[in-house]
Amino acid sequence: MHGQSLHGFDTCRMFVMSATPCAIIAFTVVFVGGCATNTFEQPASLGADLQSRAGVAPSWTQADAKVIDAQTLHAAAAVALPNPLNELDAVAIALDASPGIAKMISQTNALRAEAIDISTPANPVLNFTSGVPLDSMSVVPIFAMLMFQIDELWTQPLRSETARQTYQSALLSLGASAIALAVETRVAWHEVAMRSEERELAQNDLRITEHLLTIARERFAVGESTGDAVAKSQAEMKDAHHRLSQASQMLSAAQLSLMALLGRAEASSDWSTGAPDSSSVFAIHAPIADEQKLLVAMVDSRLDVRAAQAQANAAKSKVELARRSRSNKLDVGGGFDQDMEGEQSAAFSANVELPIFNNGSARIDKAEAELQTANIEAERVRQTAIIELRRAMAQALASQEKRDVSAESLLAPSAETFKRAQISADIGEGSRRDAIDAQHALNLAKLEMNDLERQRRGARLALAKAAGFLPAEALP
Repeated sequence: MHGQSLHGFDTCRMFVMSATPCAIIAFTVVFVGGCATNTFEQPASLGADLQSRAGVAPSWTQADAKVIDAQTLHAAAAVALPNPLNELDAVAIALDASPGIAKMISQTNALRAEAIDISTPANPVLNFTSGVPLDSMSVVPIFAMLMFQIDELWTQPLRSETARQTYQSALLSLGASAIALAVETRVAWHEVAMRSEERELAQNDLRITEHLLTIARERFAVGESTGDAVAKSQAEMKDAHHRLSQASQMLSAAQLSLMALLGRAEASSDWSTGAPDSSSVFAIHAPIADEQKLLVAMVDSRLDVRAAQAQANAAKSKVELARRSRSNKLDVGGGFDQDMEGEQSAAFSANVELPIFNNGSARIDKAEAELQTANIEAERVRQTAIIELRRAMAQALASQEKRDVSAESLLAPSAETFKRAQISADIGEGSRRDAIDAQHALNLAKLEMNDLERQRRGARLALAKAAGFLPAEALP
C-alpha cells in the first residue's frame, strides 16, 4: 500500500509537470497571453521633457542613474557650491539634490511597482488533496486541480490600463514639480545676482555720502557752509549705511533661499553668481508672447494639467472595470483524480459567484462618482493654470512697463544731470560738490532701477513657469 501511495504522488507530479493534460497547458498559455502585463516608463523617460522645458536633464533621468537616498542628500548638504555659480549649474544641482524631488522620485518608483503588481495577471491556484493510509488495506485517494480566474481575461486589461494611467499621472506630476523647481531656481539665482548688484550700488552710495560729508565739514570749517548742511550730509550718510546694511541682509537671505532649493543647507555661503543661462536671458528680454497662443499651448505644455487628465482617464477605466466585474468571479480548471479503488480520471471544475446579495451596482455608482470627481478636478487644475498664466502675463507686462517708464523718466535724466555737472566741474564752471550730489542722485536712481529690474526678471520667469516650459524660444 505504501508503494501505491507513492505511485499516486508520482502520478500527480506527472500531471502537474508533464505535458499529459495538453488542454490545460494550452489554456494556461492563452490565459497568460491574454492578460499580458503593460510596461511602465521609468522616471528616466522624463529626460527629454525636462531638457526642453527646464533647460537641463538631471542625472536621475539617465539610464544608469544612482538612487538618490537620504544618505546621498545628507552628504550633499555640506558640499561647497561652485564659485562662481552659473545659472545652468544651479538648475542642475537643484534637480539632482533637492530633497523634495528625491522624495517624489522615490514615491513615483513605489507607484510604478504598485502599478506593475496591479496589472500583473492573477496566479493560477493549484488544489492538491491526498491522505495518509491508516491501515495496510487502505488506498490513498489523490486529487489535483489547477484553477484559473477566467474573468481576468476581460477585467485584467482594464485594471492594467487604470494602473498605467494612475502611474502616468504620478510621472507627469514629478515632471511638473521638477520644471517648477527649475524655474524657481532661476528666479532665486537672478535674485542673488540682482541683490549683489544692489549691495555694490549701496557700497558706492556710502562712499559718495562719506565724501559729501567731508566736503560739508570742510566748508563749514572755513565758514562757507552752515551746520544745517553738515547735518543734512550726516543724515544722508546714515541713510546710506542703512541701505548697505539692508542690501547685505537681503543678499544673505537670497543666497540662503537659493541654497535651500539646491539642497546645500550646510554649505558655505561664500560664493557669487557667475554666467546667466541664454535661455532665461531670452525669456527675460524677448518680446512677451501672445496670451491666446500661450493658452492654447498650455494644455500640452503644463505637465500638471496633463497629470490631472491622466487621473481622469484612470477613473474612466475604473468605471468600465466596475461594469465588466458585474458578471462576477468565474473560475475554471482541470485536474486529476484517483479514487479509493485506484481508478484514475480527469476532472473539470467551474466556480461561479452568484450575484444574490451584491450585484456590483454600488461599485459602479462609486466608480462613476469618482470619475465625476476626477473630471471636476481636471477642470479645476486647467482653470487654475489659465488664471496663473493670465495673472503672470499681467504681472510681467506691468513690471516691464514700470521698469521702462522709470528708465526713461528717472534714470536717463539723472544720468544727463550728472554728465552736465561733471563737465561743468571739469571746466571750472560748476562746483565739485554739485557734481558729487548729481552722482549721488544717479546712484539712488540706479538702486531704484535695480529693484525694478529684479521684479521684472522674477515676473518674466514666473510667466515662463505659468506657461509650463523654458527656454522661451519654444514659446509660440
